[in-house]
Amino acid sequence: MIKFIASDMDGTLLNSDHDIDKETIEAIRRAEEAGMTFAISTGREYESVKGLLEKHNLKVQCVLSNGAEYRDEDGNILEVINIKEESAKKIIELLDKHHLSARIFTDKGIFTTSTEEEALKEIIFRTMTFNPGISEDEAREVAENLGFFTCLQYIDDVDEFFKGGVEVRKFVAFHNDIELIDKMKKVLSEIDGLAISSSFRDNIEITDINAQKGIILERITAKKGLANNEVMILGDSFNDYSMFEIFEESVAMKNAIDEVKAIAKYITASNNDLGVAKAINYAVDNNLDVILKSDKNN
Repeated sequence: MIKFIASDMDGTLLNSDHDIDKETIEAIRRAEEAGMTFAISTGREYESVKGLLEKHNLKVQCVLSNGAEYRDEDGNILEVINIKEESAKKIIELLDKHHLSARIFTDKGIFTTSTEEEALKEIIFRTMTFNPGISEDEAREVAENLGFFTCLQYIDDVDEFFKGGVEVRKFVAFHNDIELIDKMKKVLSEIDGLAISSSFRDNIEITDINAQKGIILERITAKKGLANNEVMILGDSFNDYSMFEIFEESVAMKNAIDEVKAIAKYITASNNDLGVAKAINYAVDNNLDVILKSDKNN
């Protein structure tokens, strides 16, 4: 029987309007009333999740930054896995060398070694990814007012930056040059001790090798005395893959990438067709095997 449910956000829990459907909220409430724990498992940092939780009056546990951080229902940090300073410096060096602007998520805020214009361009690419069909000019107008951009702190001296004892959780970069993204994945993978993943085809996300969604979820659920088959996970993209490798009761969205669908035990509806709500309700009814039949050709 399922006792713990962990869902990815973008492309999974969230619809294409980047919100949670009313029916999904109702399904989460139903699961909680049945004694199940619902958790979010995302590549986002806490500030990017907090507003959405408050909007829907949700108090849930969160895997953040792809597993670099775990917080309880009140937002208290329970687990942290940082990128080692030596590795972080190598990442910065390679990103700068290949002219790929990235945001650096830390315990002291979000930083970049790029110029303001380079940083804005990266946020523009992110905005276009999250809003398909929007023009670059429209994306620029949106990006200029996003917290991802307005809160950025700029690093002038890398050595001085690290002398402050900063803890680096994650690097994120978006770019419309897919060949550059693919190239950087290969280049950065040569640094030992890193996990290189992505939430979208045009982005790259870097954490410590142990800061992966599946790894930290297994650690947390084991502490709760749960077996892996008592945990149901939902996802759609590359940064969800570690969850699908570890947990048997795995549910891929209809809109998931082929690699995730191939490894998933079940396929649910898309994120725009209440896929998460349907899966949760099946789990509450203990009908996963009956209703969520695997369809590898979905």
